[in-house]
Formats: sequence, structure tokens, C-alpha cells
Amino acid sequence: MRIFDFTLMNGYEFSGVDVAQGFRAKLFKKNNIDIKYCFMNLPTQRDLDLYINQGIDREQIISKEIYLTGRMDIRLSLKKDILLSKEIIDHDDIIEKDNITYLIENNKKKCEIICDDENNIISASYYKDERIIFTSFYFDSLAYTELYGTSDCEIGESQLERRLFWDTNGKLVFEQVFDADKIKYVFSNGQVMDNQELLIYFIKQLALNENDICILDRGGYLDYLRPLFEFGNRAKFICVLHSDQYYELNENIGSLYMNYEYYYWFKYSQAIDTFIVATEEQRKALINKLKEHDCYIPSVSVIPPGAIETQKCIIENRKKYSIISASRIEETKGIDLLIAAVIEAHKYNQYINLDIYGEGSDEYILHLNNIVSSNNASDYIHFMGRQNVKLLYRNYEVYASFSQFESFGLSLMEATGNGLAMIGLDTRYGNRLFIKNEQNGYLIDGKLMNKKVLAKKIGMAIVKIFENEDRLKLFHENSYKIASGFTEASVEKKWMRLLRYK
Repeated sequence: MRIFDFTLMNGYEFSGVDVAQGFRAKLFKKNNIDIKYCFMNLPTQRDLDLYINQGIDREQIISKEIYLTGRMDIRLSLKKDILLSKEIIDHDDIIEKDNITYLIENNKKKCEIICDDENNIISASYYKDERIIFTSFYFDSLAYTELYGTSDCEIGESQLERRLFWDTNGKLVFEQVFDADKIKYVFSNGQVMDNQELLIYFIKQLALNENDICILDRGGYLDYLRPLFEFGNRAKFICVLHSDQYYELNENIGSLYMNYEYYYWFKYSQAIDTFIVATEEQRKALINKLKEHDCYIPSVSVIPPGAIETQKCIIENRKKYSIISASRIEETKGIDLLIAAVIEAHKYNQYINLDIYGEGSDEYILHLNNIVSSNNASDYIHFMGRQNVKLLYRNYEVYASFSQFESFGLSLMEATGNGLAMIGLDTRYGNRLFIKNEQNGYLIDGKLMNKKVLAKKIGMAIVKIFENEDRLKLFHENSYKIASGFTEASVEKKWMRLLRYK
């Protein structure tokens, strides 16, 4: 049995889906499960770093282009000294800075070699008159070369024109040619393919069969989904829903009713072996919606996308009257509503303060900053940027979640695991899972309510949560108890049972 995860993405912003993939990779690694994580387009170093930082190893990663050169992974093994011993570029100076080596001639950069921390070469770029001419990328050997042209560029700039892909013996396998908005692949035998044809060729080369498992974490209109279903040869498809399958009015800006992201999955659900959702509430809702739309209903399993690693020790020295929010900063997360509510609460308790963690579009963050500054709230509402908040939760008393929807809410789980009192809207699914009204905080019904009125209602709940210290401590204790139901061992057991490893 082979296992593939086909949804490593190129150029996307970091999200909870990536965190969930990293958590799952950790469980699989712990159980010695051999899995390949697939980029369906050639990854940049940024793309690779994102997933490597989540615990996915280079020897587990492939892309369709690299696989077609005969390589089964992208691990680095060629040392810089070997390249320098063969280098014939004229130079009169060598400058080394961090993991970058520059070959210099007449004070001009001729070559730039980038290595990892163990001096394995990642890439070597070559320059003429300050313009990049080509870059060679290495894994176990030279894997591919990017060739640049300058004819249609501004002074000092270069434009990628083609990539040459090499096998481990240094033989050219195929070229990727960029012609205006079109991309074509030209093989050494003269065969020419477009991107979709190369996708199909790659999937066919995998020779999937009924003993293989394919995990998909993203739906949407991804160009490889149809070829996977069509040429999967009865492989088992496990599709993980990281969002809701259905949106009511005003719950999601880009979607109404059936979630377009999963449209293809639902339409061809007969090709899917298992859907995975994060909560029992969503499992029931998904089955009902599939029935309502006359879709085939495969097995639906409940497996959380994360877990509490260890039960945290009880923490006493929290910053008084402190609130934390941790999420992507976008409109659906309700950060504007939270800010308005804290401003309202501050009128009654001037010690209340809010730290907002996360990143988003500069335009939207500027909009939120304007709300804060126009209300003279900068002293007690702070934007903290993106940070690893796992060790920061313990400094706060209350976690706030005013998202219009959370399929699970990893930050909600982490907050309860650190014993924070919770406050949020009574929305599907994560808030209801981790916020138990009057037990560890307050769930607020805001359906069809004017936003200004809702902000005042939330503001009063924030004031209330800090009014009674004994009650607040009880909320903290109950959050620990709620989080204790989400252990790593329980999630691991569910995955192993699904994969039939144990």
C-alpha cells in the first residue's frame, strides 16, 4: 500500500490547513507510515520552507516535474565544495554570508550559491553584467535549470524563458517553455504536452491501484482533481473538509449555500471512499446536505485536525483583564466586531485590553487600525502580527472568537488547552465545540442582529466575564477539562484505524 497527499500548495498564504497537514505528518512519522506529499506544480523555496517547517521532510516531498526526472524525493545531498571544485566561472574574490557564497570579479557578482545549514547546495545562480542568466537547482544532483532572457525586460531585469529538467545521470528529460501566457513541455523524444496533459501523464506514471490511498485536503477548481479521479484506478480517496459544506446568508463573502470549494467532491462523491470532518455536528450536517442534493454518501469520519500534545499545568499568573485573538485577519473572522465590543467594554472597565495575533491583507489591517485609532483605543488594543502563540496563550485570561464559522478551530483548542476562559459567537462548529455557555465562558447569539447592537451585547459579556474572579477561575478550570478530550493519542488511533495500520 502506498499513501499520497496531493495537496501541497504553491504560493498560498499560511493557514490552518497547513498546520493540520503538519500535525498529521507528525502522527504518520511516529507510526512509520511511508507517505509522499505531492506538489502538483514546481515548488519555490518559500513553498518548501512552509511545509518543512510544519514537519514534512524533504525525503517525503515530490512534485510532478521532479518525479518525471526519475527522482522519488527532493532531499539535498550535493556539497558546495564539490561544485566549487568544478566551477570554471572566472572570479577574483569569494564572499560568504550566512548560507550564501558569492563569486566576485571586478567587484561584480558572477555567481551566487545558496546552501542549507549542512552545506548542501540548493541553487547556484549565474550573472552577466548584473543580470541573472541562469539558475541551477540541485537535489542529489543537478535537477533543473532556469534560463533567463533580457530582451523584453527593463534594465537590470531578466525574465524566465524556460526550464530544463535533468535525470540523475545528467541527461535532459524535458523542457518547460514559457511563451507569453502559454506553457508547454517538450520531451527529448519530441513529444509536446500542455500542463493538463503533463498532469495526466504524471498521474498515469504513478500507476495508482486499489491498494493505494490518496489524501486530499483542498477541493476547489484544482486542475488535477479530475485526472486523479479519472485515472486513479480505484485508489481509495480520503477527502478532508477543512471548511463547511454549506453557508447561510452572510456567513461567507464568497459562497452561498453549497460551498463551491467542495462542489467537485460532492458532484463525484461516488469516487470518494471517505470524507473526514472535524466534529460530530458537521458529520451530521454533511450527510443531511448530501442527501438533500441527491449526492452519493460515502463513509464520513470524525477526526480532529489537531490535538493537545500534553495537558498543560495550571497557570495562575495571567495578565489581568487580558483578551487574546489569534487567527487570519480577514472579514469573516469578525475582528472588527471584536474591536468594537472591546471599545464598548472599555467604557465600563478601563483595565480591559486586547492583543490581536495574525496576518492578513494590508488593506484590511489598515481598516482595522483606523477603527482603533479613531476611537483612541491604541493604548489597549494592539496588533501583534503573526507569531507562534502556543506559548503565549498562558499569559492571557480570555480567548475571543467572533468568526462567522470555524470547522474546528485549532486556536480554540489550544486556548482551552491553556485554560483560557472563552467568549464567542454561537456559530458552527468550533465555537460550540470549545465554548460551553456559562461553563467556561459565554456563547453569544448574534443571528440577524444589527452589528452595532451586537457589539454592545458582546461588550457587556466581556465586562461580565471579568466581574467575578472566582467565576473566571472556574471558567479556566473547565476549559482545561474540555481540552482533555482532545488528546494526541485519540486522534492518532482514529487515523490508524482509518488507514488500517492498527
